[in-house]
Amino acid sequence: PRAVGPEGVFKLGQVTLGNGERLYATRFDSSLVYVVTFRRIDPLWVVDISDASHPKIAGEVQVPGYSNYIQPLGDRLVTVGLDSSNSWRVAVSLFDVHDPGAPALLSKVALGENSSWSEANTDEKAFNVMPDRHLILLPFQGYLTNGYASRIQLIDLNRDSLALRGTIDHPCQPRRAAVHNDRILSLSGQELLSVDATDRDHPRIKATVPLAWSVDQVFAQGTHLIELTSASWWWWNGQPAPALRITPANEPDHVLDEVQLPNQFPILGAAVRNGRLYVAQGQQNFGSVPLADDSDPGQPTNPPPNLFISIYDVSALPGVKLLGETDAMVEPLGWSANFEVVWPKAGVLVLTGGGGGYWDPWLDWGIARPAGPVGGGFAMPIYWGNNGGRLIAFDVGDAAAPKFLSDVNLAKNAWWNFSPAYTVNGLVFLSHEAVEAFPPVVTDGKDTNSPPVDYWVQRWYLDVVDYADAANPAVRKPVNIPGSLKGVAHAGDLLYTVGEHWTNATNWWWDGTEYLDASAYDGVEAHLIDSLKLSSYWPHPVLVNGDAIFVGHPSETTTVKNLLETWSLSSAGKFTQLGKTELSGAAQNLANFGDLLAAQIGNQVSLFNVTDPTAPALLVTSDPPGCVWFDLNKADGALDRGLWLPLGVYGVSVIALPATP
Repeated sequence: PRAVGPEGVFKLGQVTLGNGERLYATRFDSSLVYVVTFRRIDPLWVVDISDASHPKIAGEVQVPGYSNYIQPLGDRLVTVGLDSSNSWRVAVSLFDVHDPGAPALLSKVALGENSSWSEANTDEKAFNVMPDRHLILLPFQGYLTNGYASRIQLIDLNRDSLALRGTIDHPCQPRRAAVHNDRILSLSGQELLSVDATDRDHPRIKATVPLAWSVDQVFAQGTHLIELTSASWWWWNGQPAPALRITPANEPDHVLDEVQLPNQFPILGAAVRNGRLYVAQGQQNFGSVPLADDSDPGQPTNPPPNLFISIYDVSALPGVKLLGETDAMVEPLGWSANFEVVWPKAGVLVLTGGGGGYWDPWLDWGIARPAGPVGGGFAMPIYWGNNGGRLIAFDVGDAAAPKFLSDVNLAKNAWWNFSPAYTVNGLVFLSHEAVEAFPPVVTDGKDTNSPPVDYWVQRWYLDVVDYADAANPAVRKPVNIPGSLKGVAHAGDLLYTVGEHWTNATNWWWDGTEYLDASAYDGVEAHLIDSLKLSSYWPHPVLVNGDAIFVGHPSETTTVKNLLETWSLSSAGKFTQLGKTELSGAAQNLANFGDLLAAQIGNQVSLFNVTDPTAPALLVTSDPPGCVWFDLNKADGALDRGLWLPLGVYGVSVIALPATP
């Protein structure tokens, strides 16, 4: 302060108030200080500092709840905080302070019906008090009788009273609101609304300007980018609508075209192939999964379709043309359903993945109640599922008339932790885990990873589905394999898996060691060929790309570097290291886009040219702005162009390659 002399800042006086309470808000106004403390009720203190060396309490008034911010208005105060008289709700209060010795509450209004919250509780800039317009604008969100709401509340500010008027609804959290000429401008993180509030009880939105949108998956097509908003059900603050947008590849925030999708269900999976975009939308159920006898008393007798496929021509972007669509009624897809698209053969699209569910014999959620006393007793195991095990096929050979073919559900047998799917010559390969009761099943020379006797163990199995007849796919008998499937090679004769080795004595208490295993598969059994011990430090991701296997090797000591290693299986059946290169940190995830390999390292992404897998060449290391989560599996890139990384509500991050000299 300018008044501070060479002796610095020093204390003039002090006053004690609110013993045992917490300080929530203060505001200085001329010779008075207004203070809010809280323990069970909210005292508003008025402190006289006309004699700064001897401050004294002039008066107080107690109100349920507490205030976070105080706005003096002459002989009135307006505050915003939380009211505790009927659950915790955002509250605005008006006080009369014309007599500092006898402050009085004139009026209070609480927002929402149950609990509610406002950004103004932590940032006063969200609390817009306009005395000249007799108006307060306050963003809040909370639960109402008809569900969750995110709104701007209009409040009449009179000299002696407050009154709730109408609200301005946003699909996501509103941040600020202000008055400009005869309009209220209401701002959220995704849009700017222009609102006519001539009738304050019924404000009307006159215009909407999109400011941001969620980008959950991208496809780079020539000089353009296809951006998808999936609209997943878990969107906590107002579910966005699923969307398909076209932008320039070098300007992902500039929308050239926005395509109206056939329905408002979330996008569950998508793929681009030969100039066509395939989009799967579906209804993610929140209830129980079907019973073991395929019945579900909670489902309607003639339920409507719950899965939809649309095919678009994207060969002449930014133009997009709907070619055809179809729908199907399949078993419930599960909560958080998500699918990848694979192509076992030309014209046959298979959605692989699914949604979660759990099996509980006590609640009849997932399996029928077992026979016997008390539904089978407490000894009955409870199984659960995860995102996987569903393979839903469509004939898309005629884009104008796609049709449903078949639905294979492998997740009905207490199988879980399904791997991604891989396709070879009309076959779809994936793996699952299952809990085996003791004694273990089979122990012979062909078993690849036998557990000891008298243990409950988790084992891995290979699932192969033959789509020679895609309308009636044949499911082969599961085959025991050493771990989770990471890739297939040599036309499906060679399997790569990652898992623990129960034949390692230290693994009874599992020391974190995993192995990369190569197994030969003859269509009936799998036979172990060779094993490569991975680092016992985490993470150590594995990516199979043809005959090359990329492994992230984290630093195990301060003198050893983090590495990206390349391996292959030699003609002699032995793992052979082809090369290695240093990383700036431990790789958490690896993904390839042709000969472009992306390594996620914390919040950074390093791009490598792996045209020669024996010598991966670092192209660039970059990181998205801010600290945000991203999924490399939803990104797209090319060796000559770089990487486009979807960041959800933060848009798209473009990792461009450095210019070549």
